[in-house]
Amino acid sequence: HQMFRKSIGALVLVGLGLASPASNAVVLSSDPGAGTYAFSWSYNTGSSLLTGTGSITATGFGTASLSLAVTLNNTSAIGGAGGERLVGFGFGIDPNATSVAFSDANDGGMRSASFVSTGALVANVPGVEVCAWGGSNCSGGSNGGVFAGGSDSFTLLLGRGSNWGSSVNIDPIGLRYQTGYGSFTFSPPGNNVPEPGPMALFAVGLLGLGLRRRLAASGGRESAA
Repeated sequence: HQMFRKSIGALVLVGLGLASPASNAVVLSSDPGAGTYAFSWSYNTGSSLLTGTGSITATGFGTASLSLAVTLNNTSAIGGAGGERLVGFGFGIDPNATSVAFSDANDGGMRSASFVSTGALVANVPGVEVCAWGGSNCSGGSNGGVFAGGSDSFTLLLGRGSNWGSSVNIDPIGLRYQTGYGSFTFSPPGNNVPEPGPMALFAVGLLGLGLRRRLAASGGRESAA
């Protein structure tokens, strides 16, 4: 009976540990297939849905210049005066960058990039450090950005005093929209980390099955005695 109580206690602790919240941090690394992160978003403004998809591909690990190739697709329905423009894309990165350069064809969409510590994007998505923008700055303005139904690809070259090692964490990611009925800033959900719920249930089920077999075997030995 004492062994039974200890096993149940261990079962509960393992289940609670596996059910802890997953991190939203995106890990990009030099490992094969681990240098690209794809994400999507759908934000209900109350007037319409701001939707889209994006990807970040990192290269240059082991050097002092990390290259992030970014693609943003604005799949929102056109609505309101001026449409639904994606005007800012920002993120936090660890280790930190000391310089940022923007490279893109003159095809509309995002126009430049810079470090950002104040403004609407940082205020609503704390932790954003680098921002690519299509208006006057990271908060928007002007008439630029990625319009509804459009897309843009650009490259950010991030420098630091030493090399970038073999991996970086991207967390959080923030998006800034301007529409004919207001401006909206939000973070797409982190979806690169497997949800822990099914894993926890599976582990608990296996442990429960093992415990049941041990108890059955123990009962058989007592009967034989």
